[in-house]
Amino acid sequence: MTPQEREEIQRLSQSGLGLRAIARKLGRNPKTIRRALARPSQAPQTSKLERFKEIVRTKHVSGLAAPRILREIREAGYAGSLTILKDFLRTLGPKREPKKVYRRFETKPGEEAQCDWSPYRVKIAGRETLIHCFSMVLCASRKMFMAFFRNERLPTLLFAHVEAFASFGGLTSRIVYDNQTAVTVGRLRGKPIWNPTFLQFAQHYGFRPFAHKVRHKERSGKVERPFFYIETDFLKGLEFESWEDLERRGRHWLETVANVRRHSTTGRLIHEAYEEEKPFLIALPTLPFHAERREMRKVLSDGYISVDGSFYPAPARLVGQHVAVRITPVHVEILDASGQIAARHRIPDVPMRLPADWGPPPAPGEAKLARTALETRFLAVFPQAADFLEGLLLRMKGLASVHLRQIERLHHVYGRANVERALERAIRYRNWSAAAISRILEKAHPDVIPEMPATPLRGDPAILGALDDIESGTLSDYTLDSMPPTAPPGPQKPSGGTLDEPDPKK
Repeated sequence: MTPQEREEIQRLSQSGLGLRAIARKLGRNPKTIRRALARPSQAPQTSKLERFKEIVRTKHVSGLAAPRILREIREAGYAGSLTILKDFLRTLGPKREPKKVYRRFETKPGEEAQCDWSPYRVKIAGRETLIHCFSMVLCASRKMFMAFFRNERLPTLLFAHVEAFASFGGLTSRIVYDNQTAVTVGRLRGKPIWNPTFLQFAQHYGFRPFAHKVRHKERSGKVERPFFYIETDFLKGLEFESWEDLERRGRHWLETVANVRRHSTTGRLIHEAYEEEKPFLIALPTLPFHAERREMRKVLSDGYISVDGSFYPAPARLVGQHVAVRITPVHVEILDASGQIAARHRIPDVPMRLPADWGPPPAPGEAKLARTALETRFLAVFPQAADFLEGLLLRMKGLASVHLRQIERLHHVYGRANVERALERAIRYRNWSAAAISRILEKAHPDVIPEMPATPLRGDPAILGALDDIESGTLSDYTLDSMPPTAPPGPQKPSGGTLDEPDPKK
């Protein structure tokens, strides 16, 4: 109430008007008129908010809502109520146009939950980053789950559901969605066509999905409204060191602010209402639904696999093998041949090569884990050439097996001692190839002629096939009686011909 209004009340009272007459004339409550007449008009009481008004103006300009402003100015010493703060905030901003009125309805405990996405832009590690907030709200108790992801794809949506169900300790019989493509692929005669994978997910957990009408977001207002609350009471004005910091502070805000407050609609403390709703939730199945991506990757010679632009280290024993990779929105898990998790890495904030932690380097001469058969045979014959093998693997990578086979052939030709001396020379000059070993041996032993390997027959297939033709019969068929008759005795032919050949001079 302004000093001018108090002076007017004093003047009307002195003119003889009663409390109710003054109240009707000024449009005020009689109790307000009584309080105004009881205090001196020339010394109005100072508001508890007076010395905090400049701070409130600054926070109001940045877009913060009244509950968060109240929480922050109380830390600075404000002892007043929320009503005083709201009355002052109304004087700072323009009056809003009246909105369309919708009928509010409530559901029974365990009957319905609503979920949706909302994008925000926040600073993570000093960079403006687009984040996608997933939220699910139990309609009866208003308990809320919130998590942040890099996209809104179907695997991410299903993963977020699993996290929400675990947070609630169960799920409701119906969950309400808007018409996002990860849930519905279209409509036929007004009815939604469900994504087959999402429908399998719903059947696995035993809930009934419900998609409201297009452009009718008010049907899911219990989850739509909290997005504004998340933005103004938590995200706005904050910066985060990493995605992990964002998730950690988000969980803390849920546990200490959002889910312990008194809800303005139900008038109840949310955590108390949730304890009453929890027994009505559907129990979680024993086996979870596999919502993550599953792909195959080959562990490169440097011990890394590539996933979505980032490189993740695998155990050294898996180098060169094809492994199964389980990809969630938060982690990348590398599985060995038995299906066990061999390595688990958190997805980095930006695509990068994660540092490997394989422990201390092996001692000199210590055998490497998961050697191939060629590498094992090489070290068994030349145990002092482990450095040559490591250099060969590093330089030749996938061609190392070709070089090892060539060195085995050189071993059979030149002998173990000569090849061993050649390997020592190659190590000294850091020349990691079978060609270098061959050159060293040829120069040191010019008198040794390597035996050429047998060359396979090549040519017309019909000619090669003729080699397989044999005549039928037995050894008894080939006797002297079966031989053709010899020529009768007579003068012999010159030595240049045969009995069956005609004389070329005749």
